Amino acid sequence: MKVLVIGAGGVGGYFGGRLVQSGADVTFLVRPKRAQQLAERGLVIKSTVGDATLAVRTITSADAGRLFDLVLVACKSYDLASSIEAAAPHMAAGAGLILPLLNGMAHIDLLRERFGTDRVLGGLCGIFATLSPAGEVVQMEGLPPLIAFGRFKDQVERGVLEQPARVIEQMMGQANFNSKRVEPIEQGLWEKWVTLAALAAGTCLMRGSIGAIVASEDGKAVMEELLAETTAIARAAGYPPSEQYLATVRGVLTAAESNATASMLRDIQKGGATEGDHIIGDMLWRARKLGAPTPLLRIANVHLQTYEVERKKAAAG
Repeated sequence: MKVLVIGAGGVGGYFGGRLVQSGADVTFLVRPKRAQQLAERGLVIKSTVGDATLAVRTITSADAGRLFDLVLVACKSYDLASSIEAAAPHMAAGAGLILPLLNGMAHIDLLRERFGTDRVLGGLCGIFATLSPAGEVVQMEGLPPLIAFGRFKDQVERGVLEQPARVIEQMMGQANFNSKRVEPIEQGLWEKWVTLAALAAGTCLMRGSIGAIVASEDGKAVMEELLAETTAIARAAGYPPSEQYLATVRGVLTAAESNATASMLRDIQKGGATEGDHIIGDMLWRARKLGAPTPLLRIANVHLQTYEVERKKAAAG
């Protein structure tokens, strides 16, 4: 299976690199500067489960479309449009599939509309990783890196894409990260979204870690209320998280002295763009369609939109 990974940052670099390490046929589509860096230094991974320096193949957007069996998209939502354009010539070159690892759900309809209903699988990942100033992929402490992927409900019901999904499952099973096939994948996507939206709303609103929030007088209650809101939306959409899953998430979102924050807060702290519209805004939009009350998410959404207005104003000035 020939794999194209769009980007070689914290997520794409880590999972793509581990696939390379396992012997998979992987190419990275990167910007010219990153291509030069990888040619000179290799793809360097610093990780609690093993360091690696790997010679990797790269292409840039200047290259003509090539045939790939799988295109792995591991960008932030604000880079989705450019990633779709980068993937387009390679998707047009053959009949390969595209597997996004973005959070939320809004990107799914965009990708299926652009490339075809049965050329898109669903996926999500779990990793705390970043790119160092030297271009190294650095995995920070946290849960073991994970990719979950699978077919959508309608694909399962129609019995399509079973064979390529099985091949992808076998390929990922040989790499140095946890992987699992979840079908229908909507359940996994919603469960992660429930967690992330509550984490992002809370830590961005309060501009602090979970530990700092729950140390306040009503912080623990607020985090529990945010989780209740996101859970109610998932339930109304037909994908309720299990009680066991919610108990685990509740423990994470109310852990005393925890340094956990959403990456969205770290984006704010750096003065960068956020995934606010994709994670909070889209969930709020779905909640309104489903009739689910969202008093705290509504405030978080206003907060993030206000930040974006001020950020753009500062950049223009």
